[in-house]
Amino acid sequence: MSFFPKTDSNTSNTSVATKNGAYVIGVDIGGTHISSAVVDVEQKKILEETYATSHVANLEPYEVIMEIWASTLNKTINASHNLALQGIGFAIPGPFNYKKGIALYPEGFKYGALNEVRIDHDLKPLLITSKSLPIRFLNDATSFAVGEAWLAEDAGFKRQVCITLGTGFGAGFIENGIPMVNGCNVPPNGCLWNLPYKDGMADDYFSTRGCINAYEELSDIEVSGVWELAKRFAFDPLAQKVFEDFGKDLGDFLAPWLKKFNADALVMGGNISKSYACFGQSLQASLNENGIPIPIRISNHMEKGAIIGCTRVFDSHFWKNVKNNLPEL
Repeated sequence: MSFFPKTDSNTSNTSVATKNGAYVIGVDIGGTHISSAVVDVEQKKILEETYATSHVANLEPYEVIMEIWASTLNKTINASHNLALQGIGFAIPGPFNYKKGIALYPEGFKYGALNEVRIDHDLKPLLITSKSLPIRFLNDATSFAVGEAWLAEDAGFKRQVCITLGTGFGAGFIENGIPMVNGCNVPPNGCLWNLPYKDGMADDYFSTRGCINAYEELSDIEVSGVWELAKRFAFDPLAQKVFEDFGKDLGDFLAPWLKKFNADALVMGGNISKSYACFGQSLQASLNENGIPIPIRISNHMEKGAIIGCTRVFDSHFWKNVKNNLPEL
């Protein structure tokens, strides 16, 4: 393997000053990026000077992906070498065995080169820490939901449904800060993306490709992303219809689960949520028609919400409540 050698973390010129408190590195793995930062868990705050991010071509070979992941984490570690770090929390998409830390991505697909790799076992030797830091894993959408609920703790919300709308459709059902994955009031594993919907599943519709496909069916024009649709919204009736239908369909789809969970807030993140002005009115109208006039919050944190959320795995109360319910696929 052509990995870079370890370096002495004490040589960094960009480190933070020694501080008292509890610190955990949070890592967000996306389809095309890795981002990491130290989180002051007592202040629920990212130490911005430790934030690092890198582009990842997710179809690259194993060695390339692992080297990018390690080099990004090492930038964060270098910038935090005076802090007593408790561990590293990963917000990482499935399919993934979150109990054992084993990637289950199919070969030939996103991160397929990591299929059956035990991430902590292979990553630890590449890190520049003077001690072996424990690594724990949480689903990326769940991490976002946990982070958003934790950051909004003072607002008094007890039962929040948090969704991410982007490349895929993620969800988390949070009760008093803990993700709910079992029971009759939440879908299996707390996931919505794989539930049957229309001619497929929810992920086929409430995602970037769903919006692109809907517009192409109406116009015979292929757009590159939802951001382009949003630019067309002011003058293109077909783009307006796509967003109107998206909001109504999303509200109708979410309504039964919001009722079952007795949610007191709906939180939205992901790139599509940045176009909320285009579909928010129809979404709110749909929820009102379904008898669910709950507040809708648009995340200001996006990926940083997931970075903060995944560090909760090193909170003893949180970990006790989730460790036995972590998905294994």
